[in-house]
Amino acid sequence: MDVYYSKNLSHAFVVGPADLRKLIELLQKRIGKADIRVDCVDNIKRKFKTVKELIAYENSKSKRIRRIHLSAESNDYSKSVTIVFHDPSWLSAGISIDIKGREDVVSRLRDEILDIVAGMRPWYSWIARADLVTIFGIVYLTLFFIFQISILFEWISVSDSPASTSSKAKGTAIGTLFGICFLLSLWGLHRFRGFLFPRIVFTIGQEESRFKILEKVHWGVVIAFFVSLVAGLVLLIL
Repeated sequence: MDVYYSKNLSHAFVVGPADLRKLIELLQKRIGKADIRVDCVDNIKRKFKTVKELIAYENSKSKRIRRIHLSAESNDYSKSVTIVFHDPSWLSAGISIDIKGREDVVSRLRDEILDIVAGMRPWYSWIARADLVTIFGIVYLTLFFIFQISILFEWISVSDSPASTSSKAKGTAIGTLFGICFLLSLWGLHRFRGFLFPRIVFTIGQEESRFKILEKVHWGVVIAFFVSLVAGLVLLIL
């Protein structure tokens, strides 16, 4: 009896030469000859005969890799594995894994592949995966509710006009302003997060040096955050 395993992993991943080598060697050992294909930003699909060729790819900015597709199928078609790395330009960023074969084969391959993939997750994975819509929605509703209560109980002075009219006008204006600020902030933060904490990075060729620079920026941001947090706490205490 054949079984199938399919899994989509949406965490952030940093995929390096050593990781690709481990995966391809595993496919060749357990399944058979591996098929290696990539899609690049110049809209050209490239196929590599060996993992050595893939790792040697220059990966310049104008020909940067957006997607890596690894697959293997046994000669008797009894078992197969497909592993695809998607960047955010696709419908879903992350890694998709599909395995077919006998149950014991599928279970073993699943565990071995997931063990390798687990080592690709960077420290900032939780930041890249955080649901900004939910976070901003909670903040927006909380602040909007506070403003509405403040206006209702006249904790905020709105104008000299009758309370009911001025409160209603003020509430509408605040709601509109908050809505616009919410959408703009969400869009800006999403773009900034995607640049600073990319969901998937292929550290092959030139991309390796670009990511090293980004890592230095990460530490600068983290240090600046903690310095600001400590300074804020000190000011509150004083």
